Amino acid sequence: MASSPQALSELHPGSSFAAQLKRWRQVRRLSQLELALQANVSQKHVSYLELGRARPSRAMVLLLAHVLELPLHERNVFLEAAGFTGAFSRSTLDDPSMRPVVEAIDVMLTHLDPNPALVVDGAWDIVRLNAGMLRLTAALAFDPVPLQRAVGEARARNMMRQLFHPAGLRGRIVNWAEVAPLLLMHLRRQHQSRPSEALADLHAELLGYPDVSALPVPSPASTGLPPITPIEYAHRMFRIRLLSMCSTFGNPQDITTDQLRIESFFPADDDARRRLSELKALGRGRGVPGR
Repeated sequence: MASSPQALSELHPGSSFAAQLKRWRQVRRLSQLELALQANVSQKHVSYLELGRARPSRAMVLLLAHVLELPLHERNVFLEAAGFTGAFSRSTLDDPSMRPVVEAIDVMLTHLDPNPALVVDGAWDIVRLNAGMLRLTAALAFDPVPLQRAVGEARARNMMRQLFHPAGLRGRIVNWAEVAPLLLMHLRRQHQSRPSEALADLHAELLGYPDVSALPVPSPASTGLPPITPIEYAHRMFRIRLLSMCSTFGNPQDITTDQLRIESFFPADDDARRRLSELKALGRGRGVPGR
């Protein structure tokens, strides 16, 4: 059975700095001594901070957040819990300061074509996609309207909902019973690394879809397994096997940039490579719409 939504919620940090420090240290599986050594402070000081017997400076909060590899949003929460203002902004992609980020994303999406690719935020909401992804969903005859009616138009632009909801792409995934448990495991690991109410709520929602909670836990790795499990789509005569890969920005200093990921899909075999090229050629002739 998949992990319960409660198990994910328990990982969310508490409200006080002392509680958050202890919880994040446990999430990262560090002892007080290990954390102290990495932060170059005494174990006694870490203990006092977790007990609330010492108040950290702003510099100490940022140092501990860095050592604990906190997401930028959580670093702000960490600072605010200790009585300081946040250090990291959250911009929109329309903000002039985000122009280099948007340009980098557009270059990657263009260069990845004919391979499908899309950009998602920290909650798996789709921010951008390329022509290759549009062509793939068109070949699969994916109609977003039933999903929009079921969950709402804005919520339907979510990669996980599109893959798990019965009105989404689930019926087009040949090996859904094999891929879905791996996606759930990935979602749980993401939440463990970056605790988020949005991820906990999404995980709980997915488990509420038909047959999802009964999915088996992925079996332990063995030498007989492929290096990557492909996702296989099919609709009528169209069939394709794709491998997925995730790309992120290095050294982000903005919460939005910190959360963005490019999910790209590559052919798992020669037949898939040929089909993607054929889709692109057909798209040129029929005028496949842009973003």
